[in-house]
Amino acid sequence: MRKKAEVAQDAATKHVKGSGASKAYQLLRDRIVSLEMHPGDDIDEQALVDELGISRTPLREAMIRLAAEGLISILPNRGARVSSMDIPQLQEHLEAFELTQRATTRLAALRRTQADLARIETLVVAFETAHEKEDVNGMIDGNWELHLAIGNACGNRVLAKIYANLLTENLRIARLAMSYETFPTQAARQAHLNNILREHREILEAIRTRDAERADELAASHTNLARKRVTEYISLSALGSMTVGAQANVPGFSGGS
Repeated sequence: MRKKAEVAQDAATKHVKGSGASKAYQLLRDRIVSLEMHPGDDIDEQALVDELGISRTPLREAMIRLAAEGLISILPNRGARVSSMDIPQLQEHLEAFELTQRATTRLAALRRTQADLARIETLVVAFETAHEKEDVNGMIDGNWELHLAIGNACGNRVLAKIYANLLTENLRIARLAMSYETFPTQAARQAHLNNILREHREILEAIRTRDAERADELAASHTNLARKRVTEYISLSALGSMTVGAQANVPGFSGGS
């Protein structure tokens, strides 16, 4: 039988390994979502290993998780880079996102429990509080948690998992929807945020009253807010692409559903 000290040491080693992977995951995720790391940027594994004081194994665990969430691309024999955000990819993402958001929100209205409803309402209020405090990161994280809770209330674990992955991939678009620097004026930003705040309340009420049709309609409208924001940003940036330093034709992006 193994000694207790050996078992404890193994447990401690596993904990450290997990902590290293979690730390690497959170750091990379934050930098990608904040757009500090630009779409298409190469990921310098050695620099991250040195910065975090970890081995390559937990770093690669973190990168595999981020790749599964669509935030990075792992290239065989060529390392990894931040996933691009070019026009065709955004079109495909928003199309898939709208379909899953409508399905999960509709089902949440039909299947939610009282506990689900209480959780969703708490998160609606948390988002409003972050808005009042002008906490951009709080709004981005709060929006993710709110829609994740709606997904979890849909009663279909497969659909909820797909939606969760798309929500995470959508975090960079959420940055465009809520940060100061991506709007031409403060008034334009506030008008957009007011629409988000209003629809959150309306979605909550549709789920509360089990109005599946209204929930579906609002989920579609909510996705169109993101689509409209992306279209506006691309037009105003004069880049023609969300990918920093790249050029693409703006007409190639469709603002429709």
